[in-house]
Order: sequence, then C-alpha cells, then structure tokens
Amino acid sequence: MAQKGIRPWTELVKLHPDVEAGALTEAVFAIDLGAIAEKDPNVPVVYRDPEAFFKATYLTADMRRLLEEVLASLAGKAGYNRVLKLRTPFGGGKSHTLAALLHAACSRKALKTIPEAKGFADPGTVKVAVFDGEKFSATGKKVKTSSGDEKTIQTMWGWIAWQFGEEKFKLVEDHDRKRVSLGGDEIKELLKGGPKLILLDEVLKYMERSAAVAVLDSTLQRQTKDFFQNLTVEVSGSKNCALVYSLTWSSREALGNVALLQEIDHLASRVDQSREPVSGDEILYVLQKRLLSAAPPEDACREVSEAYSEIVTNMMCALAETSSARKQADEDGLALRNRMRVAYPFHPALIDAMKERWCSLDEFQRTRGALRFLASCLHALKKEGGARALLGPGEVPLKNAEVRVKMLKELGAQNDFDAVILADVVGPNARAKRIDDRMAQETPAMSGVKPATRLATAIFIFSFGGLKRGGDKDSETLPPGVTEGELLAACVGPDLDSTTARAVLGELKNACLYLHYDGVHYCFKKDPNVTKLIEDAEKEVARHQEEVTVRIKEMLTQRLAGHHDAVVWPTDSRAVSDEEPRFLVGYLPLEFARGTRADQEKQAVEIFSNYGNKPRKFRNGIGLAIPDKKQIESLRRAVRYIMAVERVDSKKSQHRLSKEQQDQLKEQRRTWEAAAESGFRSLYNAVWLPRVENGGLGIEAVEVGGRPLQATGVHERIMELLTKAGTPKVHSTVTARKVADRVRLGEGGVVCIKTAEVVEAFYRDIAPPRLESMKAICSAIAKGVGEGMFGYGSGNVPAVMGDGKAQVSREKVVIGRQVSEDEIDLEAGWLIWPSALPEPLVSGQPGKPFEEPGMPPAGPVPGAPDEPARPIGGFRNSVSIRFRATRDQVFKAFQAIANLADRSDEGKVTIQVDGISEKGYDSAWLRNAVEEPLDEADVEKE
Repeated sequence: MAQKGIRPWTELVKLHPDVEAGALTEAVFAIDLGAIAEKDPNVPVVYRDPEAFFKATYLTADMRRLLEEVLASLAGKAGYNRVLKLRTPFGGGKSHTLAALLHAACSRKALKTIPEAKGFADPGTVKVAVFDGEKFSATGKKVKTSSGDEKTIQTMWGWIAWQFGEEKFKLVEDHDRKRVSLGGDEIKELLKGGPKLILLDEVLKYMERSAAVAVLDSTLQRQTKDFFQNLTVEVSGSKNCALVYSLTWSSREALGNVALLQEIDHLASRVDQSREPVSGDEILYVLQKRLLSAAPPEDACREVSEAYSEIVTNMMCALAETSSARKQADEDGLALRNRMRVAYPFHPALIDAMKERWCSLDEFQRTRGALRFLASCLHALKKEGGARALLGPGEVPLKNAEVRVKMLKELGAQNDFDAVILADVVGPNARAKRIDDRMAQETPAMSGVKPATRLATAIFIFSFGGLKRGGDKDSETLPPGVTEGELLAACVGPDLDSTTARAVLGELKNACLYLHYDGVHYCFKKDPNVTKLIEDAEKEVARHQEEVTVRIKEMLTQRLAGHHDAVVWPTDSRAVSDEEPRFLVGYLPLEFARGTRADQEKQAVEIFSNYGNKPRKFRNGIGLAIPDKKQIESLRRAVRYIMAVERVDSKKSQHRLSKEQQDQLKEQRRTWEAAAESGFRSLYNAVWLPRVENGGLGIEAVEVGGRPLQATGVHERIMELLTKAGTPKVHSTVTARKVADRVRLGEGGVVCIKTAEVVEAFYRDIAPPRLESMKAICSAIAKGVGEGMFGYGSGNVPAVMGDGKAQVSREKVVIGRQVSEDEIDLEAGWLIWPSALPEPLVSGQPGKPFEEPGMPPAGPVPGAPDEPARPIGGFRNSVSIRFRATRDQVFKAFQAIANLADRSDEGKVTIQVDGISEKGYDSAWLRNAVEEPLDEADVEKE
C-alpha cells in the first residue's frame, strides 16, 4: 500500500533475476568454495562465473584492501601480510570473500570489470589451492591421475599439493599416505615456483573430524595442526605466496570445542593478520548488490528516507525532556535518514535485527541465512502485493508460508512458533487481526494500515536473539525483546503516527496469548503469557456452566445484600414472600430468559396469583425483574474470566509467574470485574407488574428503553425505573384523600375501619398507587388526622349505631391535631369519619353542634383550598373547579379531571377552556391544532 503519496518499493525496485523468479533454494545463497574451484556446472552462475560474481558483489573497504594485499603478495611485492585470517559475523561472508580471492587470482579479465580493482597488482598466472574443511573427509578424497588411475588423497597437505600439480604432489605423496605432517623444508619446497594462493575454509570443522583418525601414536588432528602452523610460517616468509583461512566468529560456533578453536587461532597468531571484510553499514550495500539487479532510483531513496526520518525524529523530540536530548534526537534523525537512503528498500531496523540480534543464535547462518530470508520476503511481496514504501520489521510477510518457514528454519525454530503466529500475528483469527478489523470498522482509513499486525510482526522479528550488553561483540548477550521506543522507531511512518501505535500496542499487550512484557521489553515466546493461561483456564471453566451460574447468583446476591425487598432468583411462587404487606421485587433467574413469551407470562402470572398452594394475598406488592437475554452471554463471559483469573492466581507458584505477570493478572481481574459490573447493571432492564386484564391477571411491562437511569446499583436502578422514570409505578408517599378513597371511608355507610384493612387494601387490590412500604400509609394517616379529614383511635373498633354515630368517647379519638407517624398503629388502630363522631350540644342553643378543641369548624377553614367545605355527611352534589394552568400542568391535571368524570352523572363533566392571546390565534393553526383534534376526540361542544 502506498503511504500518503509515497509509492511502494515494488513499483520502483528491480529485483535480481533469481529473486524475481523465486529461485531461492539454499544452493543459490550457499557458496561451495570447492565446487567453484573445480568449475562444477551445478554451481549457480552468479558464483561460478567470475564476471557475474563481481557484478553481484559489493567490494567493501576491507575487501578491497584484502584483494590488494593478496594480489600484491602474489606479485612478489614486499611489505604486505601474506597470512590472513577471516572472521566475519555477518554480511559478505567468509566463503564469499574466499571466492572473491579465487576469481581475482584466476580471472584478471573479470576483475578489471569493476572500477574498484583499478591499480591492483597483476601477479600473472597463479596456482590456487582450495581446501574446504566442511566437504573434505577425514578419510580422504578420491581423484584421478593424468594416466587415469584412481588415487586417494588422505590429508590437507596432500590435497593442497595435488591442486598445485602432480609433480608437486609427488613431493608429499609419502607424507600423505602415512598421514604425517610436512616439515618446514618440505613446505618450502612445495611453495617454490610461481605465485601460489592457498585458501582454507572451515578449518575447524575438518580438524574436529580428524581427531577420530589415529596416526601411529598420534592423530590426524595433531598432525594437521602441526602442518597448519608450519604452513603459516613458511608462507609468511615466502616471496610470492599467500594464505587466507577462515575461522568462526565466536566460541559459540565452535561445535562445542572451544579449546580447539582457541588453539587453531593461536597457531598462526605470530604471523597472521585478522580481517573483517564487511563492517558497519557496508552490509546495506552488500544486500542491495546481491538482491537487486540495479541500484534503486535516487529520488525514491531520498523521498522515503526524508518522510520516515521526519516522523521518527519528531517522535523522539517529543519525548526529549532537555535541550541536549532534543539535539541528540535531531542528530539521530539525521543519521537515520542517511541510513535509510542507503538501505532502501529495506528499513535499517530490519537489517539491524538480523545483524545485531539474530547473529547471537548459533543456528543463524549469517550471510546466506539473511540473504535467503530477505530474498523470500522480496519475492513474496512482489508476487502477492501488499508492499509498503519500505520492507521493515513490521512488513515481513509472515502470512506467506514460504517466508515463515524460511525464517524459522534459519533461526532454528522450525515449527515451534506456529501456534504463536496463528494465534497472535497473522492467523485467520489472530488477536492482531481482530484489533485491525475493529479499527477498520471504526475508521475506514485505517483498513490498509493494519497497525496491530504491523506492530505484532515487528515484535516477532525482535523476539529472536538478543543485543550484546554495551554493544561489545564479546560481551554477554541480553535476552530477546524490544522496547517500546525501539519498536515505534521501526514501525511508525507517514501512515502510522506514534500516538496510534502506542494505543494499539497497549491493546496487543492485553489481547495476545504469547506476547510477554516484563515492564520494559516486548517479546513473543513459545510459552503462553498470562492472557493465554487465562484463556486456557476460561475454556476449562466454560465446560462447567452450572458453576458459572452459581457464581453469578452469588455475585448478584452480594449486590442485593441489605435490600430486604429484593428476592434473588425465586424458583417458584413460594420463594416470593406473602407474609407481610410490602413491595417486593423478584429477580428472576437467567434460565427464565430462554423460555418463550407465553411460557414466561404463564410463570409470571403464577407467581402473581399464588403463594405456594394458596392464593396470593398481597398481589399489589410484587414486581418481577426480567433478565435481558441479550445481556446474559456477555455477563457469563465476564464471570467465566473472573473465575479463570482466580484459577491462574491459585496456581501462580506452579506457573512461576513473575512479579510483572502477577501485576498483569491483577489488571486482568480488574478488567473483567468491571465488565461483570457493567453486565449486572444491564441484566435487568424490565419489570413486570400484575394488572387486571379481562377479568383476570395480566402483565404490565415497565422497560428502561431509551431512558437513562442515574443509579448504578442493580436494585437501585430497578427502583428508579419504577419510581422516577416516566410515570411512576411505585410510590413512596400517598395522600390522606387517597387513603380514604381506597377504603371508601365516608361512602356507603363506611364510617369506621381498621388501619390493618387500609394496609391490606393497598397491597391486596391491584390498583394504583403501589406503595414501597407501609410507612407511606402511616405518614398519610398522620397527615389526614392533622387536617381533620378523619379521626384516629386504637384498640377495639367502635360499633356504629343506626344513626351512623359510633359508640366511642370523643377523648379516645384524635382529630384535627398533629400526630407523628410513630403514633400510628397499623395493626391495632382504626380510622373514623368525622360524621360518625358523637356531637354534644352547646347548652342553651338546641341543634347547634358543640365544637371541641381540635375539631374542624362547620364553616370554611382559613387557609384551606378554595372549594366548598365538605359537608359533615361526606357527600356533595356538585364540584366546580377553576384554575389557570401551563401546558405541563394541563397534562398533569388530565388524570384528576378523568377521575372526576368517572364519578359524575353519565360519566361526564363539563369543561370550559378560556385562552387569551394579545397577538391573536392564527385561524389555520387553531383549526389544525385545536378544533380538529377535539372533533376527532368526539367531544360534544356546547
């Protein structure tokens, strides 16, 4: 994908023909020095043909110096080192350098094709002897003589002499047959004549094998070491001979025989000089020369390097806290720009990862491994598409099986990391892919960027090998992994800023199963991380769903603790108490949501109607919280993960969790506990209440819908839904008038009633208002008594005589004075209508009622509402109400007017509406907004 106008490298770079064609077998990048010397036709042309070889070879400064030294020595010039040792950690390769010396000595014509060779000495015809210690057997090598006879060459010295000619071989034939080393004089005789170049490759491997061959009281290894030391001495003192040999870079590559490596190194230490043909960033040129058929366009190199380096520099400057740090960031950015220009189309970070990290692995084969891997990346991206402006650590096409296999093989990992790659990086359901897919949905512009896959791929590249402590090649190797700063510098670019990258990295840390983070370094490992341990534990928990259900019930019970009006998961009607009048909410179990609507309603009506095998008494004091089927699975998932975290935590010693991993475990627990809390808040979004329907019980559903609830607790949200959201269904208060109306006190001869019957009427009869608790009734009675609406007494209920008067002493009745709620006894108390109170006459005034203190006067009460006084008898024949009201007040008054209409003759009342507007009413508006709706309501206008 192009990045903000920058074209992908695949449109600008021409690959080497064998890379373009995908001819990426090991032979293509593995130099067989012996086969080249023998002109084996099976050797790829790029190595076998001198001109093709030099065309594909970048001559580094040290390689030019090496060629100059060797050719000058062969030409007989003094002042040059004639014994040279090659030790190369990466790039160019020891065998590649030896092949360059071979072609330079044997094909002067090909050497002249490269400008760098101008001025090199010309030694003329050179005899070259090549000894490949990896191929030459300790038991010898069969050859054919000029006469056609077959002969076996037994030793290193025999093979060198044979390549100098049969005449030279005759000088050492006896020593070769007996496997006895040559002395200095024999070697001096062997080197006489024209220029001679001896190239020894993989000496250590041959000497390791030769230890198994006995030679009299000695071994072939000891004889070979003696010859090698003598050879270096004689070549060093020769006139026109040169010896170049290769040794492994470190003791880690010495096949476990460190002592032998050190001994060989010491044998020639007096006369040899060490050379490192490729150093520093020269490897960048080497890779370009071998993998590309032509140098990339200069303008493309400049454009890409400037764009990327600017992004990285700005990021580093933003993090710098001092002026000196900002200055250093600018310097580093400039250096990065120059390196990017040289490395194009490779990102320097990718080359550094191989050169500085992968090289610490014994299995990684330096040059040939790097070339094979990079060639497979180039070929795959060119063929399949998907390339960006650079090929960096985040752009390695791990999805390509060939690339993935080559990389892991070069690193000695084989199939060890298949699970890691599939689960976290580029699998069909990889964690990185999930993050990318989500981000693409949220922000379509990110669909081609794939930041999570890019970062995960880069982390994977940095997860092999480690840097050297302090950068010293001989120092301790640090564990693998990459810091956030190193990772971002390798991944950010014109299409991915550091802020987005950091956010995505945080998601990867929490989502990936094999990504480990020690507080500093990110690293993919074969061993599962805390997330993977939790995932595995979750799968085990999921096999026991009944345990998850039990845990959810426990957690819900904890959240409803202290709410005595909440019932957790009633299994039948008897689980919801009917022993005392109060409003109860039954939180139905999760399995309730699985039933059909008909089954659910049947179960709910059963709970509303019955209490075990008896009819339910307090049917107006019950509601059922209904679990939302859509929310159940997310809640179950959160609880499963909480249980999984607990399982992992219980085995933290067994898993050997580090402190950082234990902290991650705690963080995961907090995350899933928060998810569970959210799940519980959303689990119950509806309450079913009983209502009278067609002569039987029906269901009134009260749902949250789009109404935002402020409460966070489970029960608090349900009660907010019932008491505050929309039209209240449950009330915490009730008026004294409603108390009287509920039991028809003062109507139909009902003048005295027990308070217990009042309570029962509110909780038995399915009608508004539903009350939260009996406290509302106590408060209403106390207020009604204080206002003189009815009287209150306790003890035995007084009898009512035929004249409607109660047989009770006035001193036992409280009316017209304030009483506290605590004075109201809802079990032993009773209410009496004022007309039922005995009325003693005032002396001398027959027929006039005696007004006791606290008793309401017969006339209007000062401060009372502007309406006719209610007659003592409790009945009025007419009601006239006149009020001014706003729009909202009109809506609120509708219910009161409707109540009056219900009790009026023919079920109707007369309503007169007066509206005044100084601006006037628009006729069309008046017709559409007022008159037509009234006509549609079928009202009779007078």
